[in-house]
Order: sequence, then structure tokens, then C-alpha cells
Amino acid sequence: MISVGRIIRSQGKEGELRLKFYQATSIRFAELKKIQIKKEGILREYNVQALTPKGTAYHLKLEGVENLAQADALARAEVFVAEDILSSLEGGQFYIYQLKGCLVVDTSGRKVGTVVDVDPVPGNTLLVVEKEGQEILIPFHQSICREVDITSKEIRIDPPEGLLDLDEI
Repeated sequence: MISVGRIIRSQGKEGELRLKFYQATSIRFAELKKIQIKKEGILREYNVQALTPKGTAYHLKLEGVENLAQADALARAEVFVAEDILSSLEGGQFYIYQLKGCLVVDTSGRKVGTVVDVDPVPGNTLLVVEKEGQEILIPFHQSICREVDITSKEIRIDPPEGLLDLDEI
């Protein structure tokens, strides 16, 4: 199962939910019949009764979630779907789950660290790389990330001078 979004809050009195997908364009909605929701470490499967786009989010109705209290209990929960529901991405595009856990090495083969998160910010995407207990932010741009090998879980970078020192948190 792949994390694809988060329940923002309840929506209405009939148990509807407001859902925000991380990459909505990558989901084949016609095939989305079941989802799993993770709340407080517990993963539970639900049948999808309805999913309707509303602005930048979606209204979601799940079987078994019939009132406001049940919907409120799912607020801020993470949503998972089966990997086969996701569309194939075009060359040079990757899902966040594919990048997490990748080893980052520089062009000389030196280990920089491991991708622990991906932070999509306006105009760019940043790889959050853990290096010796600290985090480095590396722009996920082809001018820096020269090669991404999802099969080997490795990203080869050519960082500009000082990037690995300046972005330490």
C-alpha cells in the first residue's frame, strides 16, 4: 500500500471527509474502490462509496462512516491505496514513496546520505537527506540530481559548491 494523501477534516454531517491527495493526477479514480486509512498507527480498510473533486481537494464518502463524530475521528489520518491504482509517470518523474530511502551519492561516489522525506515547495521539490544525524535539503532538479535509479535506490548528485554545507539544519 502506498501513501497518497491525508484526510484534512470532516465535511458535513453525514460522515463525509475532505481529502487532499499528494499527487491527484497520478491516481486512476475509476479503479479506486478501496482505501486504507492509518490513524494512530492503526491501518483500516474502507470501501469507497463516493469521491468528488472540490477545488484542490476531494469530498470522500466511505462505507461505515455515517456521522460527524465518525468522520471527525479520521481527521488528519493518512490515506493509502494499492500501488496498481497509480498511473505510470512520464520519464524523469517519480512518486515520493519511490524516492524515500534512496542513497544519495555525489559524482565521485561518496555517500552523502539517505532520503528521509521529500518536501514539495512552490517552484521546486526538495529532497530531505539525512547525513550523520543532520538533515540536508537538496533541490530535486536535474541540474543537481543527475541520475535517479529507482531499482537500485540510488540518486547521483552533482551539487554546486557549498550546497552540502549551507543547507544543513
